[in-house]
Amino acid sequence: MYSTATADGGDKRCLLEGVTAEGSSALHIAASHGHLKLVETICDKDFSVIKARNNQLDDTPLICAARAGHVDVVDGLIKRALDEQETESVRALNSGGATAVHEAVMNGHLSVLRELMSKDTSLAAVVDGHGVSPLYMAVVSNRADMVDLLIANSVKSPASYYAGPDGQTALHAAVYANYAQEMSEALLCWEPLLAEKVDSSGRTALHYAASAGKTGVVVKLLLRNKSLAYIADNDGILPVHAAARAGNIKVIREFMKICPSIDELLDNKRRSIVHYAVDQGRMLLVWHIYRTTKFARMMNLKDEDGNTPLHLAVKNGHVTVFSILMMDLRVNLGIMNHERLTPLDVALIEGDHNYSFSSVMGTCIGLCLQLCKGYPSPSRNLTDKLLLEDKEKDLSMYTNVSQSILYISVLIATVSFAAAFTPPGGYIAEGRKAGMPVHGEYSEFFQYVTTNSIAFYLSTLATCLLVHASLTNTRMRSRRYYLACSVGLVYAAVLLTVTTFKNAVMLTLDPESLEDTIVYIISLVLGKAIWYGAVLLPISILAVPVCFRVAVQLRTSKHPWNDILKVLAAAILPIFAVYSIIIAPVVGKIMSGRDEPCSGHGCAMFSHPT
Repeated sequence: MYSTATADGGDKRCLLEGVTAEGSSALHIAASHGHLKLVETICDKDFSVIKARNNQLDDTPLICAARAGHVDVVDGLIKRALDEQETESVRALNSGGATAVHEAVMNGHLSVLRELMSKDTSLAAVVDGHGVSPLYMAVVSNRADMVDLLIANSVKSPASYYAGPDGQTALHAAVYANYAQEMSEALLCWEPLLAEKVDSSGRTALHYAASAGKTGVVVKLLLRNKSLAYIADNDGILPVHAAARAGNIKVIREFMKICPSIDELLDNKRRSIVHYAVDQGRMLLVWHIYRTTKFARMMNLKDEDGNTPLHLAVKNGHVTVFSILMMDLRVNLGIMNHERLTPLDVALIEGDHNYSFSSVMGTCIGLCLQLCKGYPSPSRNLTDKLLLEDKEKDLSMYTNVSQSILYISVLIATVSFAAAFTPPGGYIAEGRKAGMPVHGEYSEFFQYVTTNSIAFYLSTLATCLLVHASLTNTRMRSRRYYLACSVGLVYAAVLLTVTTFKNAVMLTLDPESLEDTIVYIISLVLGKAIWYGAVLLPISILAVPVCFRVAVQLRTSKHPWNDILKVLAAAILPIFAVYSIIIAPVVGKIMSGRDEPCSGHGCAMFSHPT
């Protein structure tokens, strides 16, 4: 302890006023460690130290005792303060703006909180430095027992009693609690007006419950007051819009049951539930909307920019949501927004200005719209010219993306070049086949060489295109075209590199080892999954609406047989070209000279033991 006594003027202070290096007095230390008798002795000697504060947190002894959970010390200090009419020390705030009640709640000391509330119930109406009340803090701490205690001992309800940060109330916080339904019910029974209170963003507790998917809380709030469903926040977003943005189907169903006309409401931007679900890519909710006839009148509804849900699906590149919308014949493919662009125009423009791997999906969406007879806008050519002239806007983005794609393409080319001369297993050192790859007889080795070679060629071609596009005399439109081609080439090269790695792993494993067998199966499954997820799945998703709409078009056509022949020709010719150029040579090469029932690497693991 450091004494603060001085000899100047003969003024000798009591040693009890001394402090530690951290600024804590003897009373702070005694209160923190729960030494009641020592606390009483110190207060008897010098009561003024009950108001002393330490240097670090600006705590009073009462706050220290409440934080540590010493009920008897808290009781003793409060009694002393009240006897001496020193209520300021009971309500004192530390440097963090917390009172003894806040510290008791924060550290989970129910007995301390009960003691404090028994002495002065108005303590719970004091907010900390961030505007947080003890009740709000108890809710976010998931302490239902403390919430019940604070409610039972409440002063009839000043706003500070349930206050939280940013204008929130304890009911806003209760939505995210572990026992959200029970806490919300208790708070609403205590103060029903909490349901109508809004935070600084204008959101009620119903907004939070709808967004969080708390169906039980939503139902309780709506049954108490249906008008809550029609309170919009500062951006005009209603609770049902918040539910749609989060994709909470069950919540939306409850909204529709209790407030049947809620689906017709729009926000400040004239967006409906369908717009929000599509914009956020909520596939299951869009599927639910697709199956519900009540939403039919909203499938082509325009927002303030003239965009329909289909416009938003195309713009954001949500492939699955786009496919669901395309299967709905109620969706009109020819509606133009306020920029005079149809969904097909949006797809083509997004493809021109998207310099990432997602542009591959955008291209597929545009192709799907074209196959489904999507309508281009007559004014799109003019719009394209205006967009193409905006060089400065795209130049920085183009430079950053092209450099990233260039790094990837060069890396793949380097790795593929090295892999061509370092086959798995190495080379045969002696004999008639000296210098030949060890695994050259296996079909996986031919697949390894084929995929590695194609990956090298594709990445090299992408590199050449990017280098050519970087020339100063290259027009911006040509740069976009070269970059789009490079993205597709690098995308394919990445997938082929993954396949090469899978084949290399399979060639180096021992088929008779259980561990290697497990690794073999995992590599095989992951390799197929990557190909399926990156190529086959998106194509399959987009093929469904194409087949569906083409079938409907053929059924309603005046010349069905002519149209059928056109469709068959359009489908058969690309398939035949791909088969004859790529698949047939590869399959023929693999099968030639390999007529054994099981000559490939890894066959031993499936063969019957002898």
